[in-house]
Amino acid sequence: MSLGLFLTALIKLVMAVAGVVILDALCGVELGIVSWAIVATPFLMVALASSISLGLGLDRLAGIAARESFTALTGDNKKNRDKLVSQLANEDALPLSSNPVN
Repeated sequence: MSLGLFLTALIKLVMAVAGVVILDALCGVELGIVSWAIVATPFLMVALASSISLGLGLDRLAGIAARESFTALTGDNKKNRDKLVSQLANEDALPLSSNPVN
């Protein structure tokens, strides 16, 4: 594991332990309802945002905006026929088709 991933895991572990300690301290002083509110708030917010987006039809609008149009490669449509692809280790480019570029 690289040093960056190790540090990320360590920070997440420290934050998780700190969260548990804070929630336990709140429960220890009879503020369990506050602890439950802290735990439940993110779930309620996601549910509310999902309901609003589904109710307004934002999922359909996002689907239309994200849709790509693909056209078949025919004799009349050769715009993507000879794109170069560099997948070799020494970065030499290979054409997708065997026809020479005019």
